Amino acid sequence: MKAVVFDMDGVIFDTEKAVIEVWQEVAARHGIPNIEYYCRECTGVTAVAARQKFMEIYGDRYSYDELRAEKTGMVMDRFRKGLIDIKPGAHTILETLKENNILIALASSTRRAAVIEELTMTGLIEYFDEIITGDMVTNSKPAPDIFLKACDELGVAPQDAVGIEDSYNGIISSHKAGLYTIMVPDLLEPTEEIRQMADYIAEDLYEALKIIIERIDNGC
Repeated sequence: MKAVVFDMDGVIFDTEKAVIEVWQEVAARHGIPNIEYYCRECTGVTAVAARQKFMEIYGDRYSYDELRAEKTGMVMDRFRKGLIDIKPGAHTILETLKENNILIALASSTRRAAVIEELTMTGLIEYFDEIITGDMVTNSKPAPDIFLKACDELGVAPQDAVGIEDSYNGIISSHKAGLYTIMVPDLLEPTEEIRQMADYIAEDLYEALKIIIERIDNGC
């Protein structure tokens, strides 16, 4: 086991709940119904895929680009004010992987500019050997592209890497790419289908680290 590839939102940062709250504020301001369904459908996907889903649900009744810009500005404002927490165990798992010379990558569907800013603001960017974002791949999660690219950039085979995800789309993506897949549930509990795709379901990042260390010790 040579590398660990992390999702960001919902795994490293406690952002999923904040994003839904912000979308609810934006939706209330503009009279957009059933925004919670849209948020669930778009957890873990790229901006392009999220835009397509929005158009499928709402058509051209609203300006998605304006709404998304409003939402993004509000989320980034929360980051700058320190209102979005780093998930428990994130510092510990990243530090321990570094100490054990395990390569670390990020595979986030979020656009690169936002990812770099968030990681820089929180001081976590130094841990990552590679950062792959949604605007660097053609196909969004649940396609395997982003995890395959992360492994390629790290120079490791997918079967020699662990993927850590919280969303259904992310679990499917990591599984399809051939990584040992650990789910750390955030807002979504695993379905039976997701349980079959995840190699392990951890309560938090501390437990995920324990499983990774066991794989290192066993030469897996």
